[in-house]
Amino acid sequence: MTAPRAIGSPDRVLRGRFEREHERQYTHIPFEVPRGVRQLHLRYAYSDAIGHDPSLVGGNTVDIGLFDERGTAPGSPGFRGWSGSDKAQITIDGAWATPPYRSGRPGAGIWHVLLGPYKIGPRGCDWTVELWFDAGVARGWERSGGLARRLDPDPLPAARDGWLRGDLHCHTVYSDGDSEPSAMLDAAADAGLEFLGVTDHNNVAHHPAYGAGGDGLPLVVPGVEITTYGGHWNAHGTSRWHEFRETEPAAVARAMRAAMDEGAFVTVNHPKPLGPEWRYGDLPCHAIEVWNGSWLRFNAVSLAWWDERLRRGERLVAVGGSDTHSLRRADPDPRHAHALGTPTTWVRTTGDADRSRPMRSESAAGFILGALRAGHAFVSASPRGPQLYLEPDRARLGRVSVEVRGASGAAVLVFTEAGCVVVAPVTADAWDASFEAPAGARYVRAEVVGPTGLMLALSNPIWAETL
Repeated sequence: MTAPRAIGSPDRVLRGRFEREHERQYTHIPFEVPRGVRQLHLRYAYSDAIGHDPSLVGGNTVDIGLFDERGTAPGSPGFRGWSGSDKAQITIDGAWATPPYRSGRPGAGIWHVLLGPYKIGPRGCDWTVELWFDAGVARGWERSGGLARRLDPDPLPAARDGWLRGDLHCHTVYSDGDSEPSAMLDAAADAGLEFLGVTDHNNVAHHPAYGAGGDGLPLVVPGVEITTYGGHWNAHGTSRWHEFRETEPAAVARAMRAAMDEGAFVTVNHPKPLGPEWRYGDLPCHAIEVWNGSWLRFNAVSLAWWDERLRRGERLVAVGGSDTHSLRRADPDPRHAHALGTPTTWVRTTGDADRSRPMRSESAAGFILGALRAGHAFVSASPRGPQLYLEPDRARLGRVSVEVRGASGAAVLVFTEAGCVVVAPVTADAWDASFEAPAGARYVRAEVVGPTGLMLALSNPIWAETL
């Protein structure tokens, strides 16, 4: 949003400097809002600015957030929002606010600008924050009605009864995406997704804009991507922001445990080079995002870390997410997928769901999260599949049944903690087989791999006591 030319001189100017030792350490800058203010407008700038992509170096990237007079404590209701380095200007008005910030008339008292020097270049970083009270800034954006809907002439292959396909990771204008939640839901519906995990950075202000979904749109699984300087994690099924300003592993672990104790489904996101990577080691979580965007973008590193933790006996769920940021333009960041559902996470919510009567209420998110907690899920390259169903063979103890749909010419690989124990060609688009689980194996999982070695689908493990 651009401020009008007639905005005039700022009422307050805050200045400072960051040196290299300040990198990746948040600072709260106090300022006073007088009584009677109806609107707060903020603009910030800093020297030697470069983009937030981890591969860009030599300059500065400074993130920004805002706390009101209610304070900066963890979980404080005074948290008005955080926009990273995506927005240079912010307006808080009684009737509206710049996404992802919360609207509401500014209260009198001490507010804080939250500045996070994500990158500091060799020349240091000089920063300036300008503040206007009641400058009369008009709303510079309008909520869209979404993208034009498309009819798919080639319907998606049917899934097994009770299985739903979705995407667990995406972004909108409420963080660093380019589209409104309504457009994201429309695009997810066009892609054939039945649920959508909504995870803007360090904010939950996007939840009301999404609603619960249903009525022809994907079911919404509310969430937030907690974005720290040592890695990102998702909390699904939560309604509040979670602490992101601490970067020490012990503090991050406390925040993750707190989210889990409150009932959130917690996932470590894209633990791979340029993910950005995960620097905190084996912290407590429910799941690992082993597939983020295109498989060739270092996802084999994430898979290897998940598999290592499985071998140690940690019962962690594998999930995938597109991390889509852009619907209206080609995303300049090659880390992000260019379409929702790439990859797709499939969940089994019930064994005999009536797919002609989909779940449409907010409680549906609970069924989806319950399936994820139980590991009743697999990940595929797209909503078209291939589909990979791995389960105990009910006819013969000690064996696993594998069904693959839509991957003729590929191969199925079966793994235990000892490594790959079976390789079998997939000879038809509807293919199934049964395999003996090796004696003493603690778990069995499967992958579908294309002729060139490209990952097409991967399952979650079946643990020995269920075989």
